[in-house]
Amino acid sequence: MKWGGRAVLVFIGLVLAVPAWAAGRPVRDETYINLFGGNTFFDASSGLDNGGNAGVVGLRMGRRIDAHVGVEAQVAAAFAHLQGPAHVVGANQYSGAILGNLYALGSPDTPYLSLGLGASSDLFNSRFGRGTSLMGVFGVGYQYLVNDHLGLRLDVRDQLLFNTPTPNASNLNEVQVTGGISYFWGGGKKSSFPVVGPARS
Repeated sequence: MKWGGRAVLVFIGLVLAVPAWAAGRPVRDETYINLFGGNTFFDASSGLDNGGNAGVVGLRMGRRIDAHVGVEAQVAAAFAHLQGPAHVVGANQYSGAILGNLYALGSPDTPYLSLGLGASSDLFNSRFGRGTSLMGVFGVGYQYLVNDHLGLRLDVRDQLLFNTPTPNASNLNEVQVTGGISYFWGGGKKSSFPVVGPARS
């Protein structure tokens, strides 16, 4: 991704992170799993024959610690043919990361920023082979709660792989665009005011 595109992504993220003082449904302090799928776009300037663009699937598990902060772990597999169309054997990317989420609103329906660190295992071709690289993650997303247990979310994440055996640069940039469904369990609704029961006579 060009630096201009990255700057736009950072700007959108900063705008979404501005605190908003709007009333909403109370946030739930539950654990969740999120199944997602989408596409990964690799930076063409890496020198890869076809950019490696391909589908991705994965799983996230996390918890919203409080109204504006959450943490989650992610594993994903991108079916990217990084070695180009000249090779018949497919190549895959497997990655994992720990991320922190900063929610703009103190309600279940909210945009958020994601920032994290992980690792990526990539198979490029017979010359470069498979290698594991440190991976930095920055992204933006939106979460929508359908009911007490089901939610939808959309994520756009910029992932930077360090020290990869790419032809033109050691750092490989990719953008992952995904959508998924979340299932929440445990915890309960937070209330801003104490619940007072009826007085006993």
